[in-house]
Amino acid sequence: MGRRVEAKPEPTYSLGAVSRLTGLSPHVLRAWERRYQAIRPLRTPGGTRRYREADVRRLRRLRAATEAGHSISEAARLDDAELERRVAAHAAPPEAPIPAILAVVERLDAAEAERLLALQLAALGPLRFAASVAAPLLREIGERWQGGRLCMASEHLASSLVRSLLGASLRRRGGLGAPVVVFTTPPGERHELGVLMGAVAATESGAHAIYLGPDLPPAELLHAAETLEADAVALGVVQLSKREGERALRTLRAGLPAAVEVWVGGRASEALALPTGVRRLHSIEELEQRVALLGVRARRAS
Repeated sequence: MGRRVEAKPEPTYSLGAVSRLTGLSPHVLRAWERRYQAIRPLRTPGGTRRYREADVRRLRRLRAATEAGHSISEAARLDDAELERRVAAHAAPPEAPIPAILAVVERLDAAEAERLLALQLAALGPLRFAASVAAPLLREIGERWQGGRLCMASEHLASSLVRSLLGASLRRRGGLGAPVVVFTTPPGERHELGVLMGAVAATESGAHAIYLGPDLPPAELLHAAETLEADAVALGVVQLSKREGERALRTLRAGLPAAVEVWVGGRASEALALPTGVRRLHSIEELEQRVALLGVRARRAS
């Protein structure tokens, strides 16, 4: 018989830590629990509240719902899926002028394409720009190029402009003591928009996010993580094979100190068998929460 492995206890957080993670005051947290049963934290034998990660995620959704105009009495009765749907519906940006941008990209008008993209970035902010403009634009351009309806130069122009505009938003680094998170893709993975969006989200959440570009060899990534004293390393995988993705994660996890977190996301990550100590992130919201938790850990250590 194999040796029995005991599961690690689920991490929990104090009222003060959850207040920092969610932006909700301790008074509001207590009121939402007492008046609306919005959340049911654990209690220590002495009666002290302890919150699980799922509690933190729900509280962040509840805050977003109230900011979108829903009353807490209404929002507290909704399950997490419905909360997510209502928040997303409120945050949906107006339809982006993709056809107009495509037209100028097709005729290789770099100046006009950059102007139109920059206007969208200024109006929407980096994250919404990436999700509602950059991603659908590059997807459409890729389909047209593969179908022979767009030249390679146009595809390269659009990718370069998007990469440059999003990259510029990474220049706003986190403050003193901000967690350091390194972003890249494994060898053979050239699709970088998703991991670049992750770096932007981490920056917006207060991290010192460092994007190293795609297709980075493991030895180089390990050297960078050590040099930068990274708190976490995030990999994006979109089209990488299962075998190559799992090998990259095993090499990375084995080469990093246990205290350095390893995250993976992207379409192809769902099929990967993850080594112990690697966390799969399914959404930008999860990434933002992990960054916030790193910040709490850093404050506890200081």
